Amino acid sequence: MSLDPYQPQTFKSKFNDIQLVTTEFDEPHYGYEIWKCKVYINGEVFHHEYLNYENKFFGLPENLENFVLESSNGKFIFIPYGLLLLNTESLELKKYDKSIENDNNKFISNLFLNDFLIVLNQRVICIVDMDKNRFIEKIYPYQKLVFEKMWIVKNKIFFYIKIKSLTRVIL
Repeated sequence: MSLDPYQPQTFKSKFNDIQLVTTEFDEPHYGYEIWKCKVYINGEVFHHEYLNYENKFFGLPENLENFVLESSNGKFIFIPYGLLLLNTESLELKKYDKSIENDNNKFISNLFLNDFLIVLNQRVICIVDMDKNRFIEKIYPYQKLVFEKMWIVKNKIFFYIKIKSLTRVIL
């Protein structure tokens, strides 16, 4: 979905009355563009210490075209402010600390596969085992490799990357 920076966008859960609503497109620091947002549960703003709506740097990545809100069973909601995962049954919001945030490491996409959340940034792959609450992060050196997209074929994940001036598909 191509997002119009002049129009609020709403990402809705298919299973629960949960919405992630972008309110405006902002550039709080030169070159750092974000979508200001709020999370709504049952029509009310969801407040949590990790969701500091008033912080000028709080927001979603600029590129949400390949953003997937929820797991296939509706049990988990991904909020791409860092790496936040909301359990829709308990409403527990879990934060997973990535070693590298947005510096030369923009969000590319995410997907849910079985019990896993996979988040792809330009040079980091994050995997969360949602049932066992485990987090794995693989970091690639700056300017050596840049991820451009990922996709699934028969439960296998493929990545499209650029290595220096070469382009390859890896498993």
